[in-house]
Order: sequence, then structure tokens, then C-alpha cells
Amino acid sequence: MSTPDAEASREFYGDLFGWTWAGGSVDGYLNFYLGDRAVAGLRTADPGSPSAWMPYVTTEDADATVARVRENGGSVLSGPSELSDAARIAVVADPAGAALGVWQRLRFAGAQVANEFGTVCWSELATGTPDDAMTFYGRVFGWSHRPAEAADGTPYTEWYRADRTVAGLIDIESWFATRVPAHWTVTMLVEDCARTAARALELGGKVQLTPIDIGVGTYAQLIDPQGAGFRILELDPELAQAL
Repeated sequence: MSTPDAEASREFYGDLFGWTWAGGSVDGYLNFYLGDRAVAGLRTADPGSPSAWMPYVTTEDADATVARVRENGGSVLSGPSELSDAARIAVVADPAGAALGVWQRLRFAGAQVANEFGTVCWSELATGTPDDAMTFYGRVFGWSHRPAEAADGTPYTEWYRADRTVAGLIDIESWFATRVPAHWTVTMLVEDCARTAARALELGGKVQLTPIDIGVGTYAQLIDPQGAGFRILELDPELAQAL
């Protein structure tokens, strides 16, 4: 994530998810840890910049990936550049304007834990041009897609690579009451959705979408005190036991 107030974000997520951090920042970046494993990164943004969560996609060659982004109608917002000796990174946007990061490992592979309580469990793109998105991400990252549906029957798309599901895709017109810009959202897995949402409020955050049942569990959409939006998901007990 990026935020102009790194200290406030460290306090909020440290309390909400039990994240800690070690050492100082490198080129404005620091890592959050759950136990001794890196779970997310934080970049200190310029004063006045908006706070936001953004997923990164691992790639073998950041420069080649950026070239494919350009070739397929996307744009490059920053990079590629080296983050110390840890990684070569870039921030790109798809043709609809949804931003995400590109991460080429040098010394550090990125997040060391996911799909556990207090970690990222899902990333999802909301866009008004889903067919174009399927083509773009397929060509840039080699993702395939398959149809699915939400608990209420609303169409949903899953992206996968080598039989592993990597992200979700929703159509803004089907899922939002008003038109919103294309964007990526990250979701954290929690043990108790209602309790986590209540704690976020106590810490100065906001609940944008109160906990609701989505078939596989209960989820809510939150906004941290600096304005960064994210989701939390409590899986049904049977699914949680399978983790």
C-alpha cells in the first residue's frame, strides 16, 4: 500500500491484524510482518497523496512485462526501477485505468504468507470493460479465465494460471449502483468479520459496506483512517478448516 502517513498506517494495521515491522524503510518502502514472515509492503507517498492498497503481480522480467503492457494499450505509471537490491518494480495501469504493481524478484520475493488469518487472501478487479480486461491480462500475464457466479447468482469471473486461481473480475455495471472508475481491491482473511469491522471503527476507520453473507463466508469493505479501502473476509467454518 502507499500512504503519506506511514506511522499512522503502521499503528492501524498493527492493531487490526497484528502486523509488525522490522528495521527502517528502504527507498521509502518497509515491510509488514505477521510473525517472522512478510505479509505486505508500505510505501511512503508524498504529502497530500491519496492512500491506497494495490496488488503486485510477480513476473520473471519486469521490463518485458512493462513492454507487453504498452503493446496492449496499458500505461506505465512508474518504473521499471530497482528497489535497492530487493526487486525490480513498476506500477502500470490497464487500458481502463486500474493500477497494479509488477514485481521482479532480485533478492526478495515479496509476500511470504497469504491465505492465513491476518493476511491477503484475494485480489479483485472491478471494471466497466470486462472483455477487454480478460484480453489484456491474458496477454500481459498469461492469465486464463473461467466463469463463476456470486451467491446471489451475479456473474463473476475467476482468473487462473496453471490451474491456480489468482484473482477475480467483476463488471461494474452488474455490481455497483453508480459508475465508479476501474480499480483493484485487496481482501484480508479474518477469523471474525463483524469483530474486525468493529475494531476498525474504534481505530478511526470506516465501514463502507457492513458485513454480509457472500456464500463462502462473510465479508465487509473498510476504509482505514488515511482513506485506503480494503475488504475483509471470514470464511465459513468448513472452508476455514481446509486452509
